[in-house]
This record gives sequence, C-alpha cells and structure tokens, in this order.
Amino acid sequence: MTDNTAIPNSVAEIEAITGKGKDAPELLAWDSKLRRTVTIYIPLALFVIVLLFPFYWMAITSFKPDHEMYDYKTYNPFWVHSPTLRNIEVLLFQTNYPRWLMITMGIAVASTFLSVGASVLCAYAIERLKFRGAQHVGLAIYLA
Repeated sequence: MTDNTAIPNSVAEIEAITGKGKDAPELLAWDSKLRRTVTIYIPLALFVIVLLFPFYWMAITSFKPDHEMYDYKTYNPFWVHSPTLRNIEVLLFQTNYPRWLMITMGIAVASTFLSVGASVLCAYAIERLKFRGAQHVGLAIYLA
C-alpha cells in the first residue's frame, strides 16, 4: 500500500508547500513578541500600577492644599495644581507625630531583637537536641 502524499524532507520543501519563504522566522518572532507582551508585560504593568497607586495618592495628597482635596469639580484629583508644604509643617510641628514615630520605632526595634534572639535560641535547641519529629517541629516554626 503506497501513499501518494510525499512527506517534505527539508525546510525548503516546507517553505515551498506553505508559501512562506524567508519571512517565516520573522513572523514567528513577531508572534513571540506579541504573545510575550500580552501574557507577561501588560498584566505585569497593570499589577505594578495597582500596587504603586496608593503611594502615588499619598504623595500627591501630602502636597495638596485643603481646598484642592475637597473640590474635585474644579481640580483634578490625580494632579496637584498648587503644591504646598503646609500639611507637612502641621504634621511635624503642630502635632505629636515625631514623638509617636519615635515610640513606634523603639517598639519595632525592641520586638525585632527579642524575636531574633528567641528564634536563635529555639533553632539551637531544635538542632542540638535530636528527637523524633524535630524536622517537622522546625518546619512548623519556620512556617509560622
């Protein structure tokens, strides 16, 4: 039983059958770039925009005067028309914010040192004392 359809044996024969000459690799490269853009870069850009938008919003509202923050019919909410440092001056010099910041940072540093110290002691005990299930206990502590 013979089949009359011949199987192409070379790239030249495939190009002759499909009608695609030397342009085929360029078309494949364009398809690859387009696919990469659609599947990776566009979702990544949207993800970065969504993540960075709150920081942008905090930055522009810190430099906006009060009348711009309350009047969105006249002023664009995404842009500062007349920047001011008044809000930062009020925060730093007319409130207890610097004191609150120092207390918070002191608690954060102290809790970090306590946590690292306790973790080192616990890790030493788990590593030094071999008992049944030590690996699972260590893994559970690490995951927690």
